[in-house]
Amino acid sequence: MTSEKTTPTSITDHSGLAEQLLRVYENFADEFSRRDVPVHLSDVAREGKYLKGKKLGQHPERFVEQYLIWPTLELLNYEFWAQPYGYPKWDKTRPDFAIKNFDCGEDCAVIGEVKTPNKFEYGKEQMEDYLKSDLGEPTVGITTDGIRWNIEARPEKSPKLLEVVDVNFHDVVRKLPSRHEERESYPNHRTRQEMEVVESLQRETVERGVCEVLTMATES
Repeated sequence: MTSEKTTPTSITDHSGLAEQLLRVYENFADEFSRRDVPVHLSDVAREGKYLKGKKLGQHPERFVEQYLIWPTLELLNYEFWAQPYGYPKWDKTRPDFAIKNFDCGEDCAVIGEVKTPNKFEYGKEQMEDYLKSDLGEPTVGITTDGIRWNIEARPEKSPKLLEVVDVNFHDVVRKLPSRHEERESYPNHRTRQEMEVVESLQRETVERGVCEVLTMATES
C-alpha cells in the first residue's frame, strides 16, 4: 500500500465527455427501435417533423426529458429539480426545471425550458418571456429541445439578455438513424469528434461565462 496521492481523472480526459454524451444520444436513437418506430426517428432527425406521442406511446416532452435532457444535465454536472415551485415568481406558470448547484458569483436563479426536437424556437420565446417578466435578481435561462442548447443571462433589474453559449447537435442527430438502416455506415468516431463542443456546456465552464457577462454588464 502507498500513501501517494493520485489526481482523479476528469470526465473530459481523452474526450470522455463527448464519448459519454454520444452514448446518451445513441440510446435515445435506439429507443425508437426498441419501440418499433425507427422510421419516426428518421422523420424527426432528417425531415424536421415533430415527435408524435401516439407513435412513442409516451408524451413527447416526457420522452425527450427521460432520454435526452435529464441524462445530459447529469453528465454535464448539473443538479436539477423538474417542474420547480417558486419559479417564476410572477404568475402560476413555471419552467420545466431549475438548477440547484450553480454559482454565478452572486445570488441568481437558473431555470430551464424544454421543448421537443424541431420546436426549439417556441422554447426560446417562452424563456425570453420568463426572463423579461421579472427583472429582480439575475437569472440564467437554459433552453433546449435536446438537440440545440442555448444559455443566456439576464442581469439584475435589466431587460437585456446576454448570450453565454449556443450549441447545436443537429448534424450529429441527423446521423443517428444510420445505426438502424441496412447498408448504412454509422461514422461513430467522426460523430464523437463533432460532439467535443459539448465541453462548452459543462457547468463549471458555463458558470465562468455567466460570471463574465454579468460582471461586464454591471461595469458598463
